[in-house]
Amino acid sequence: MRAEPVKSDVREGPGFVGRLPLISWVQAGNWSDVVDTYQPNDAETWIDVTKRFGENAFALRVVGDSMEPQAPEGSIILVDPARQAVNNSLVVARLDDEMQATFKQLIIEGGQYLLKPLNPRYPIMDLTGRPVTICGVVRQIVIDLD
Repeated sequence: MRAEPVKSDVREGPGFVGRLPLISWVQAGNWSDVVDTYQPNDAETWIDVTKRFGENAFALRVVGDSMEPQAPEGSIILVDPARQAVNNSLVVARLDDEMQATFKQLIIEGGQYLLKPLNPRYPIMDLTGRPVTICGVVRQIVIDLD
């Protein structure tokens, strides 16, 4: 008896491309200052990625529920500082008068810049007149369902 090939719509997944350091929210807020002296052991862990990211990309663990349902607490966001933020980008930003960064959606409306949580229970932050640094654009959200 000869085995017949099994038909399947399952395809091979994307291949491993590299690793990004999982860093703290305080480190993310100052990433451009510390990346040159960053050592591999400084990372909490390293996250395997299946797409190419710009130089100095990093990962963060989501804390809180302000970006639910798209990015629940505990999920990992992959951030690319080389990407240009545009209207509706998900970004990691740091208000220059604060120590740590925040994860929000960037809204640009008629010259006004806003940081919007995806969870409607949280207020939108108006950045008018506030110095802010965009630390990077979120390119991927990794959610562990276990």
